[in-house]
Amino acid sequence: MNHLKRLFLTTFITTACIVSTAIQAKADNYRAGKFTITINDHKNGVTYIGCDQKRQCIKLQDGTKWRDQGYRGITWENGDYAYSVSWLEGLNNQMYLNIYNKNKRILREKMILIQSS
Repeated sequence: MNHLKRLFLTTFITTACIVSTAIQAKADNYRAGKFTITINDHKNGVTYIGCDQKRQCIKLQDGTKWRDQGYRGITWENGDYAYSVSWLEGLNNQMYLNIYNKNKRILREKMILIQSS
């Protein structure tokens, strides 16, 4: 009986560690037009890394998650610019990158998943 309790406890702790690590270290990589986008979802917030073809990158932290009229998304602020990833609930394969300058959209690109962890 004691052996069974120890086995159950070990299994439970191992499963909890695996699930916890997967939740804390989720990173998805996308192609959005000429850009490569990496979104990291950590326990401390959501990080956006966007790189152009010349490997010039911007890293934004603490994205704000939102929901509006069937759409969900995450938005990051950077001065006069806002970077937003959005999708229609239930259609995970149709994500879009929108970039705004002073509340005017200057870019909209469909995001294509290239790697997920």
